Amino acid sequence: MAWWHLVVAHPCLALGVVGMGYLLSLAIYRLYLSPIAHFPGPKLAAMTMWYEFYYDSYVGGQYTFEIAKMHQKYGPIVRISPYELHIDDPEYYDVLYSRDKPRNKSVHLTGMFGAPDSAFGSVDHRRHRIRRQPMNPFFSQQRIRHLEPMLRGMMNKLRQGMKAWKERNTPLHMYHAFNAFTTDVVVEYSMGESFHYLDDPDFTPQWSRTIQSIVTMGVQLKQFRWVIGFFELLPRWLVVSLNPDIGPVIDQKVESLRLANSIIDSEKSSATSTDEKASMPKNTLFHALLDSKLPAEEKSASRLSQEIFTVISAGGETTAKNLTTLTFHLLNNPDKLQKLRDELNRLDPDGTASLVEYETMPYLTSIMLEGLRLTNAISTRLQRSSPVDPMKYKDWVIPPGTPVGMTGIFMHHNEDIFPDSQSFIPERWMDPEQRKYLERYMVAFSKGSRQCIGIPLARAEILLAVATIFREFDMELYETTIDDVRIAKDMFNGHPRDGSQGVRVMIKGWKESSVTNTISS
Repeated sequence: MAWWHLVVAHPCLALGVVGMGYLLSLAIYRLYLSPIAHFPGPKLAAMTMWYEFYYDSYVGGQYTFEIAKMHQKYGPIVRISPYELHIDDPEYYDVLYSRDKPRNKSVHLTGMFGAPDSAFGSVDHRRHRIRRQPMNPFFSQQRIRHLEPMLRGMMNKLRQGMKAWKERNTPLHMYHAFNAFTTDVVVEYSMGESFHYLDDPDFTPQWSRTIQSIVTMGVQLKQFRWVIGFFELLPRWLVVSLNPDIGPVIDQKVESLRLANSIIDSEKSSATSTDEKASMPKNTLFHALLDSKLPAEEKSASRLSQEIFTVISAGGETTAKNLTTLTFHLLNNPDKLQKLRDELNRLDPDGTASLVEYETMPYLTSIMLEGLRLTNAISTRLQRSSPVDPMKYKDWVIPPGTPVGMTGIFMHHNEDIFPDSQSFIPERWMDPEQRKYLERYMVAFSKGSRQCIGIPLARAEILLAVATIFREFDMELYETTIDDVRIAKDMFNGHPRDGSQGVRVMIKGWKESSVTNTISS
């Protein structure tokens, strides 16, 4: 019993012994007794979440690529953490991301951005359905088509800003320009306000840096979700001194709360005042949420602010990245750019085509689809779980509640489906039957009941921007290579290599086009 007296005499040693015993028992459970212990995968990944933390936070956005290596070694289904599985099989995507069967999200995904009360952040499928139902009509294809006058107005601002930039004779960072465009669109449509980023001659580059801070912080802190709440309690100067990336995130959350309160106040003031100036525009997404049958707690300023935060952050950034990637590939492939211009001149000689007509143009829509495939709006895995019934993958039975992820990058670069997958080949989408087949494996916006709500808006923005900018402007790339758009890091969305300056262009000239001068009212 000498060891017992030693432990009693030295409490720190006692704590150490207890700690070691706990860690040993936890490792034994995870490796041999867990309901998913029999699935193949690295033992270290099965034992601890620090394995993922190392690749994503220390190495920097590399866990997705490590998962790809796991599949090469262990097969199409692997255990990638103590709690989670990953599948790489294109034929299983529609099963995991089902339209008909309930699917919960994983808090490991939804907790990344500190917005658990948003539709995106809802883990439970029932809560998600309640929150999303009143939002769905605002993002229907028919509703977005009616949005065309506003889209053209924003596009005209982008055109004017790009024309003015030419006089500087300096390279334009296209992500800044496109992010200003897409953000102004989504803010105007969903809240009736505008951030007026397009009115800034520089296209508000700080906003692009804020967006990058949001996603970077999300990846780095997704295993420590309490940190963002803790930082919200601290003075901003202290937050910035501790982690400069978090300051802009806190600022955006504060701005989202301000917007939510302004919407609620406008509803109250309009109910008691006849002064039209007392209220904001009524035909907005967030007024619709307030007027919906949602329970009272779902209409609080704190919850609405989280919805605003996710809609603004995701609604602008993903489409801006797509347009930036398309800019590189079109300017880097002048033959394909000329084919686009030839089609527009042939099918829209007067420059008066509508969004509905753009949707029928074969090469324009093929460019859009190929851009979506290469960009991967969300590059990380999107975990889903079956809340009650087990899922089956071949001979494997996946216990209920087990998060299972699949990754769009793996789908879009499957060489059996998309040969020469790293190359920009819009022609692969031109044949109608081939397009129908390939669209089964296009998962840029995910699929199923919890796919991205903004697909029609994103497609409309892409079609309008590509048809306008690349028909009208003469541009050339400035110190930009394929490595500035090829995904090398998974920071929730795809990022290029470290040190990339992004896609920059020199604007050489333009020609006037009646399609953007004619703005419907």
